[in-house]
Formats: sequence, C-alpha cells, structure tokens
Amino acid sequence: MALLGLSTSLASAAFAADPDSDAKVPADPSEKAAPKAPDPKDAKPPDDPSFGHFFQFGLRAGLVGGYNMIFRYDKSPYCSPFDASKAVKDQQKFCGHGAPLAIDVAISFAPLDFVEPYIFGRFGLSGESQTDTQALSVFGAGARIYTMSDSAFKIFIDPALAYEFEGGGGNPQYAAFSYKKDLLFHLAAGPQFDVAKAFGIFVDAGLTTGILRSIHSELELQGGVQARFP
Repeated sequence: MALLGLSTSLASAAFAADPDSDAKVPADPSEKAAPKAPDPKDAKPPDDPSFGHFFQFGLRAGLVGGYNMIFRYDKSPYCSPFDASKAVKDQQKFCGHGAPLAIDVAISFAPLDFVEPYIFGRFGLSGESQTDTQALSVFGAGARIYTMSDSAFKIFIDPALAYEFEGGGGNPQYAAFSYKKDLLFHLAAGPQFDVAKAFGIFVDAGLTTGILRSIHSELELQGGVQARFP
C-alpha cells in the first residue's frame, strides 16, 4: 500500500510539472465561454448612405409656371384689356390669368444638414400682356428646411423674401399707372430625391405674393435640378 501511494503522488507531481501535457482538466460547468467578437466582414452596411448636405454649396435651377390672381389698387396697372365703355376708375379690379413661364436659379450653402440658406433670381421668359409688364425680374433670399435630411428622399419647406424690379411694357393705355418695385413673400413645399450626394431633382408647389404694385399672388409649380459640391 505504501508503494501504491508513493506511485500516485509521483504521477501527480509529474503532471503538474509538465505544462505541455495533452491531458485536459475537465471544464467547470459553472463557467461560461467568453462571447465571440463580431467579425468585421459580417457587419451589414447601413440601409441608406448619408445624403445630408452639411457644409456643401449648392447650385439649382428650375422652371416655374402658375396662375396669377391680381387685386388692383386705383393706381395699379390694368389687369385685363381696357373696356372703353367704363371709366378708368371702374375698370376691372380683380383678375386671374396664367403666369408667363420663368427660370428660377439659386446659390446655397448648408451650415447644417437640415437647413440650407440661399440667394436666388427669377427671370421671366416673356412679359405679361394683361398688365403690360416686362419679363419678370426678381432677386431675393430664403432657406430650405428639410425633413429626413440624411435620406435620399426628403421633404422641404421653402420660405423666402424677394424684390421685384421689372417695369411697364410701354403700352400708352398704361402710361398713367405706376409700376412700383414690389416686395414679395414666397412660401413653397415639396419633395426632393437625391440621385447621388452631389445631384438631386425636386418639385414644389407654392405661393408668391406681392403687396406694393397691387395685391398679386401667383399659385406656382416648379420642377428642377440641384448640384452640390464639394
């Protein structure tokens, strides 16, 4: 029995001294395996790339058309053909007609993804015969405010202030009237789809109203493209 005990003790000592031994110590069932680190190759890309425009400049151009509604003051230009059967003061006061097409161009800069201040010009492609007005000439400033600003598809609200410069067309029947420079208030909204971070297309519907020459509002629809850089 003494020899058997001595043999067992020597075997245990040899096992402890040999760190390269193939023998395995049974795992403690109370111990849990450490979680496996995720493989970067298994990571999924985001559903959509970021289409935010933080610190990007923008250049956009659009074609604008719509319908004009005019309420004349006594000294406002006529808004319909002169009716010789009526006195000047009795000429038509309220008119509605299609607005000539115009080109809208703007330069912008986005200090934040969701807001994009801009300056713009709007230039008519023809004069307005009903009021004997030259082709539209407008300059102003505004801002586009975006929802879902980091998505390819976004909705914007577009408030702006502008000044209208064009004068009369030279018809002698309108010579007595004042073609005042006019203050304009603009509000529009619509969707934009960014095909790429640097290029998008948009449409919007809105209202542009002037108050000095007459109370005149254009219900308008615009479609256009926008490029951004860098």
